[in-house]
Amino acid sequence: MTSNGWLRHTRFGVLLASLLLVAGFVAAADHTGAWVDEVVISEEPSEAAGIVRLETGDIDIHVTSITDAELLARVEADPNLRYEMSFGSYNEMSFNPIGPVFAEDAPGPLAGKLNPFSVPRVREAMNWLLDRDYIAGEIMGGLGVPKFTGLNSAFADARERYPHIVEDIQEYYAYDPDRAEAIISEEMEKLGAYKVDGIWHFDGEPVEIIVLIRVEDERLLIGDYVASQLEDIGFVVERMERTAAEASPIWLRGEPADARMHMYTGGWLSTAVSRDQGTLFNQMYTPRIMPFPLFQALTPDPRLDELSDRLYRRDYSSMEEREEIFEELLWLTMEDSARVWLTDAVGFNPMRADLDLAVDLAGGVSGSSMWAHTIHFHEEGVPQVGGTVNMTIPSILTDPWNPIGGSAWTFDNFPTRATFDTGVALDTRDGLAWPLRIERAEVYVLEGLPAEATHDWVELNFVDENIVPDDAWVDWDAEEQRFITAGELYPEGRTARRKSVAYYPDDLYDLPLHDGNTFSLADIIMGMILTFDRAKEESPIFDEAAVPSFESFMRSFRGVRIISEDPLIIETYSDVFTLDAEIMVTTWFPNFYYENPGFWHVLAVGILAEQERSLAFTGDKADKLGVEWMSFISGPSLAILAEHLQKSIQIGFIPYEPTLGQYVTRSEALTRWDNLDRWYRDKGHFWVGSGPMYLEDVFPVEGVVVLRRFENYPDPADKWLFLTEPLLD
Repeated sequence: MTSNGWLRHTRFGVLLASLLLVAGFVAAADHTGAWVDEVVISEEPSEAAGIVRLETGDIDIHVTSITDAELLARVEADPNLRYEMSFGSYNEMSFNPIGPVFAEDAPGPLAGKLNPFSVPRVREAMNWLLDRDYIAGEIMGGLGVPKFTGLNSAFADARERYPHIVEDIQEYYAYDPDRAEAIISEEMEKLGAYKVDGIWHFDGEPVEIIVLIRVEDERLLIGDYVASQLEDIGFVVERMERTAAEASPIWLRGEPADARMHMYTGGWLSTAVSRDQGTLFNQMYTPRIMPFPLFQALTPDPRLDELSDRLYRRDYSSMEEREEIFEELLWLTMEDSARVWLTDAVGFNPMRADLDLAVDLAGGVSGSSMWAHTIHFHEEGVPQVGGTVNMTIPSILTDPWNPIGGSAWTFDNFPTRATFDTGVALDTRDGLAWPLRIERAEVYVLEGLPAEATHDWVELNFVDENIVPDDAWVDWDAEEQRFITAGELYPEGRTARRKSVAYYPDDLYDLPLHDGNTFSLADIIMGMILTFDRAKEESPIFDEAAVPSFESFMRSFRGVRIISEDPLIIETYSDVFTLDAEIMVTTWFPNFYYENPGFWHVLAVGILAEQERSLAFTGDKADKLGVEWMSFISGPSLAILAEHLQKSIQIGFIPYEPTLGQYVTRSEALTRWDNLDRWYRDKGHFWVGSGPMYLEDVFPVEGVVVLRRFENYPDPADKWLFLTEPLLD
């Protein structure tokens, strides 16, 4: 239970709080969008310093999930502070798979040296070398749970569906340093290594292991522990201690073949309660999902690769078949161990007692997609309109922001979530979806598939067949810049296991964007185009890093059709289904990589820059081209984007004109460009969303981001406050 939180955790408290909220709603009846006027987010890497600043009233909230028991005790002892618990962060060791010997001409310090962790059996042995109970109990002070698989211990797959599989794996891979050393020794000798006075050597030199260690949290101690365990079995270890900003160019954006490190103390966050963790294997063990070099270098066993993709696409017909896939795949991932899981963290999210917001049960504050809709000051439970919230966050502006392939850091994505809208919003308490921009939906799945609906905004139907209409779009011709229909590509006909129908409200096209424009169907069409175009070699913005995920998508995608343009109704056909109907609704509302907003005219400026090879959306492509990784908010990118904006204004540019030109007139394009030009001149950046807050200022050197309330946001401020209350049994 949170301190000062008894009102929220008793039935009487919920009732009383509801009455107080009603009074607050009356006072704020005409208020829309965000409750607060402004949010100022500044960087503070130290958790302890963040708590001190909360205690003194310098800040209102420190945006991170903390696992330090001593800091928790301080927050509990202060009547002016409170906290919320979350269960979605976790720690692991990510390995560099290149090898067994790094190239002699590699630029890093390990050039020409041995990489034992290129061998899966060595990585597997690390599971026995590391004492997860020690890490969870001693290093994390009891605020951690030993983690052996990628499944989160608080989510349904590990807790309810397959605890027996997880328990068997835990028993088999229990801490056994002698076994670990024996296996590693065997594999080292196969590689040609040998021991001299108890130290491993290769080609006449000691085998040095570089452990890249994050310093801001418990990973500093975890990294030191891992290094000590490796030293105990004969390795020379360099502890490379770095902050997030310093580590990112090495482990995330850097080429693993550059020979700069062997392993990294990875930390991850599930930003929402995952009701189906079948997608994580494609993300963590194959190159399909993550467009970063370390993940693109993965070469999984063919069977692991096949099963990962099957789970990602829900290629099963029953829960029994799903369990069979899970069991085989979990054991295969342990043998592969591209990463060794260490702990699930039980974290607390600290804040001042007079502040409230929707905190995600998994992702905490930093992972909450609805924080900006709900954050508010209150007096005795009554929400107050206005005010400035001062926040600190461990890292910000770590990597460039752009909608297509920008920063993947949770702490960068935290402010961007305040600026975007989406078709459906995930409940921060249980992970089910609610309609945000759509009005309602229907889902049709094949009879016998394991699916259910909880909320009445979505209608679930079981059918014998879903036939894909001939006029549905099923692919994209990047040369002719047009969609290919099912009738063209599949004249023999096509079926799908799922059909989703999303119904948008009548006033969709009145939705205001931050730059003064209004929403249009072209924004959705642009998102559809980019789903295909970047993975096509004929495209001028082809990115090979987009190919693996696109190929996986196409194995299940069966088509999309716009039934009605006004009001907008979209049918989507796919062989992918989920266990919950609410999660099966495909809306096509334009939000992109890591929940970033993207409208056709803003994206077009970036597309022009990438076409001319002056910038690139993804860090991987930027490195390959030797150009700047595109940033919509700061740095050298802005001048280049501004130049392309002026070109677009001069010619009334419409990207992908053979298709998008059917949804945008030249006059409409010029209006969009003029408004974007005014926005850029006023704000100095290209970050345009439609969410409850907009990006006002960015200070990269100081590490500060300023968000302000978007006055034209149409939704009532109280619409999502129910997310701040607990779910009642």
